[in-house]
Amino acid sequence: MIKNKRIAWTLGLLTVFASASAIHEEFIEGYEFSPSKVNTPSKELPMSMYRDGKVVFFRNDTAYVATIGDAFDLENPEICKELCGKGIEGTFAYNQRRNSVIFAHTDEIGNSDLYEMKREGAEFGLAKKLEIQGLNKIRKPIKGSSTRMAGWTFRYNSISGFFNPTIAKNGKRIYFSADFPKQTQGGRDIWYIDRANDNSIGFDWKMPENASDTVIKMNSSSREDYPWCSGDTVLYFASNRPGGMGGLDIYFSKLTTRMVLEVDTVKQTSKEVEKEIWGEPEHLSSVFNSNANDYNLIGNSKLVLLMSNRSGGVGSDDIYRPAPFTATAENELNPDITLEEPKGFHWVLFFFDFNATGTKPEYEVQLDELVAAMNEFPGAEFEVSGHTDTRGSDSYNMKLSQKRAEYIRELLINRGIPSNKITAKGKGFHELVIENAQDEAEHEQNRRAEIRIIND
Repeated sequence: MIKNKRIAWTLGLLTVFASASAIHEEFIEGYEFSPSKVNTPSKELPMSMYRDGKVVFFRNDTAYVATIGDAFDLENPEICKELCGKGIEGTFAYNQRRNSVIFAHTDEIGNSDLYEMKREGAEFGLAKKLEIQGLNKIRKPIKGSSTRMAGWTFRYNSISGFFNPTIAKNGKRIYFSADFPKQTQGGRDIWYIDRANDNSIGFDWKMPENASDTVIKMNSSSREDYPWCSGDTVLYFASNRPGGMGGLDIYFSKLTTRMVLEVDTVKQTSKEVEKEIWGEPEHLSSVFNSNANDYNLIGNSKLVLLMSNRSGGVGSDDIYRPAPFTATAENELNPDITLEEPKGFHWVLFFFDFNATGTKPEYEVQLDELVAAMNEFPGAEFEVSGHTDTRGSDSYNMKLSQKRAEYIRELLINRGIPSNKITAKGKGFHELVIENAQDEAEHEQNRRAEIRIIND
């Protein structure tokens, strides 16, 4: 007998939408993030994409608008008078169709709500609070009364609210962060609201929904914040969940679908429906993340930007942009030059071309000899460590060395080494063969892979 409640039965996950693509992927290879030239010693405040493909950021109480140049950076920043003094807190969402901005603002009693300002000629009109289903007009308990107004009360006892909105689906959906006490995964989560198709519910926007599915947890028990949606199918956000590099790190999730069986307990009917869900979050690499706070990633087809308070900046929190990593390679090392192998099972192999993850062809012939030696230790577990020369930043070389280690690991697996017996670890330039390398021959000996037994 069907119980008197709606149930959902998971039938399986479908593939990621074909249109899902991540804007950061162009900047994975050959780039490192550097401070933007628009930074000042003052703290830069969160950025948002604005009309005409421009970017708005705040400094103190002043809004600045800048264009995206051809050199992977912001250019020509100037005061954006139309957005100054409007009470915008954090990021805002620009709705091109309505020529409006949606932003969070905290009122005099500490409640943060979403507001919309529509452009009227050259100026914006008055900001109006969004009418969202389930929000009570009174957000704090009334002293001397135990009565609370009907509705899905998001805020009571402790102050909380809406933060850092971004729009999707041509303005019909708003993602934001919130620390609502109900239906939370813990801490601050990513939520969304959809625009109502008609006025049948009496509100412009439907009930807030947590972006985490019951099966796949996009949110965690830690803090999730600064959502930004790219192409409706890729969601970037910052989180301090375990497993990151330190502080807030940037993650992304791709929109997927799964089929669920919905049961109407009143009509005693059921049907399969397709439900959108956000997939398991992926951690952006060390090209984007650091051991400091990295957050507020935005971008388009020309540029990706993020905020960070990592070391090496101009102020406490700065805007970072991708800078192509370039260095001049000298004459190549003669392939006949090899390193003497240390005693024991410690192989030093696979010299790499400058700034490349694949090995030189003349060195791949050593794989057969290596595999034969590894097969003499059937109970052994191996580690492939990747290494780089000293040119480039630490974060960039850590990522490059990891890719080199993973490349060698895949070659060994393809030759029959069990995948559960071999791990890959990038070590950047922290274990150099030749300290203070001067010429290309010395640099190349630092660009290597090493294989060791790790369960002696």
